[in-house]
Amino acid sequence: MPEFGRQRLCKTGNELHGVRPPRFPYTGFPDNPLVALLEADPGPPNIISPMVTLKSLSLLFLAPVALASFINPGSCDTSKATMDLPAGQTALVNPTFPPSFVTLGVGVQNYTCSNTSVYTSVGAVASLFDISCLLNNFNFDSIQTRAFAFWNESSQVTPLNVANDVGAPLMLGQHYFITNPSGTGLSPEWDFTVSTGASDAFVIGVKVGDIPDPSDPIVNIDWLSLNGVEGDLATQIFRINTVGGQPPSSCVPGSALLSVKYVSLYYLY
Repeated sequence: MPEFGRQRLCKTGNELHGVRPPRFPYTGFPDNPLVALLEADPGPPNIISPMVTLKSLSLLFLAPVALASFINPGSCDTSKATMDLPAGQTALVNPTFPPSFVTLGVGVQNYTCSNTSVYTSVGAVASLFDISCLLNNFNFDSIQTRAFAFWNESSQVTPLNVANDVGAPLMLGQHYFITNPSGTGLSPEWDFTVSTGASDAFVIGVKVGDIPDPSDPIVNIDWLSLNGVEGDLATQIFRINTVGGQPPSSCVPGSALLSVKYVSLYYLY
């Protein structure tokens, strides 16, 4: 189990002032600019218009770092938490030990149009909220559906709005993509360095398991299992209970970058 105990995540708003942004604030876009909020003309609710500037998209997810209520999560027990995984598959398997963190990810999947007229993933960006205190709630199993319904209502809704709506105001960190440590391609990262104040409270993952979403794989992105290859935050990461995130089936080569809203649960072990 990673050394980052849950008791280390409590910070007051004052302690957060002046804290640097995530280690590698890569939004999933090649140019990686960071500024202002989403502009008008969002297109369909679940698809952020290509008219939106790349820099405006980034701050939508980084801004809640200074706004979230960092409450004491010490009473939130994950010792009995297990993932409800589909039967008849071996790509995703529950570890034999409990997760360190159970989080709700609220963000966007980013795509560019290839020369073959299909969208290709260029990463994602999301805010990660602690939902461990909700594990025993009677409606926990539907939290991702409720979160996505609110997230999808309007371009004015922020990830923090969503988290507050489902009763999970504690933001643990950010999920984004960075240049692969090998120098080729992209790698996913989960970054809790701001909330913990620890420079090694992050994990870079490599995918080891992948299954289509069991309910609607055309609309919802895949469920994943990843191993940590760098950082001390976790040794295994799972993305499950996904809602949204899939791009349209075709596109016109040369189209602008596209961002599609999604919500998922991330279990960090």
